[in-house]
Amino acid sequence: MNRDVFIGRVGRAAMGASLPAPPAVAERLPDLPRADLVALFRDRAQEADAVVHGPMSKVGVPKAVAGIASGHGCRSFLAWDDLAAPGVHAALLRAGLERQDHTVPESGRKRHQAAYSMVDLGVTGAVAGLAESGSVVLSHGPGRPRMASLIPDVHVALLEASSLERTISYMARKKASLAAESANLVIITGPSRTGDIELHLNLGVHGPRHVHVVMIS
Repeated sequence: MNRDVFIGRVGRAAMGASLPAPPAVAERLPDLPRADLVALFRDRAQEADAVVHGPMSKVGVPKAVAGIASGHGCRSFLAWDDLAAPGVHAALLRAGLERQDHTVPESGRKRHQAAYSMVDLGVTGAVAGLAESGSVVLSHGPGRPRMASLIPDVHVALLEASSLERTISYMARKKASLAAESANLVIITGPSRTGDIELHLNLGVHGPRHVHVVMIS
């Protein structure tokens, strides 16, 4: 079959397709024993090779993020526009890091995108934390680029302790519309992991090698 004809048929089929309705959230979630979600999240995140800082007040967050950047020798950063703590961008600029613009221009796209490979640090927020797996949940959209948590070697996620949930089921119950409202919803558990054919586990091959979670009280 002619390639253009085939692609045209696929495109027309995709335009007329509709997604099935998502399964309903269970009316009753399991009754789990009480737990300190902050402590549980910290333990599980550290088991997954993430580093947890805090909980701390919003005032201390810029200094903490700048300290993480200094510890890893970062020279440039890519960050979400809206972060849970003010002053983070300014603190990184004062520390001598260069901010990479996440808006890709119409002209010079390739040159601009090639510069992302040199970014050391990504700073994002998190809409929720999952205590039992030590995961952070990121919701992307305008001003919240996916690249910030995918490309840099170091990813720092700012997580408000009040957004911690026991499991993904509890998060889905409380934030049922989150997936539909997000351009891209991602759950991150520790650094990127890749297993090779000899069963050696390598960190940072397809994503950040270092993940830090700054928890805000």
